Amino acid sequence: MTLLSPDGPSTDNPRLTVRGAVAELLLNAPSKKNALPLAAWQALPARLEELREDKEIRVCVVRGSGGKSFCAGADISEFEAIRSTPEAAKRYDDINVAAFRALKSLPVPVIAAIEGPCLGGGLGLALACDLRIAAQSAFFAIPAARLGLAYPPEALGDLLEAVSPSEAKKLLFSAERLAAHQALAIGLINEVVPDDKLDERIEALTATLCANAPLSLKAAKQAINQLAATGTDGKLAELRRDAERCIDSEDYREGCRAFLEKRRPRFNGS
Repeated sequence: MTLLSPDGPSTDNPRLTVRGAVAELLLNAPSKKNALPLAAWQALPARLEELREDKEIRVCVVRGSGGKSFCAGADISEFEAIRSTPEAAKRYDDINVAAFRALKSLPVPVIAAIEGPCLGGGLGLALACDLRIAAQSAFFAIPAARLGLAYPPEALGDLLEAVSPSEAKKLLFSAERLAAHQALAIGLINEVVPDDKLDERIEALTATLCANAPLSLKAAKQAINQLAATGTDGKLAELRRDAERCIDSEDYREGCRAFLEKRRPRFNGS
């Protein structure tokens, strides 16, 4: 069964399907390595709301379309048009964060099945999942520092649930890519499997979870999420202002231009 909402062109991205007790959320832009346009980010919470209402669902799997990519993040080709001012960037980040929170707050276990690139907002989606199973060919990065923007502070809590503050800083400061085995070593993902065994492992894991008591899994998820949540001590507004200053900078405009022109950015700190 396929669940779809009447919300215009983004209806097929992301795509939600249900087979028995297992739902699959498909990030569906394979020609762009499943980098998601704004319309897809906006559609994601509504997709998951459909799923939340189905009491028969035991597990949700998130994967990318095409068999080669999980998600290369946000569609940066849109940024100059829809993310060019601090106000627009704040709205964009709010939409991203709403997508992460909608995924993280699902009452059932959520598994990210990761292959190929898992970058930026794509990694944010994976971190909002409960478990991350990666193929050997998967790779990971948060390239915000190469674009002159700041990762949403609300999303950093999910990163800090997976890795130490030091490793989180290294990911953000360097913007370097991690291979799957490196991501496993720092706790960013739970397992690495051979590329041709990913589907088999996901199927076995979903079967295991579906066989366990749903109320037990729900209680465990809610308790762990609550206990692991990072407090901001009233400083969230300040953190968001720091992020907004990045968007109102020449470095951000240079980062986007350099990405689209396929060259190294020349940042000057202003």
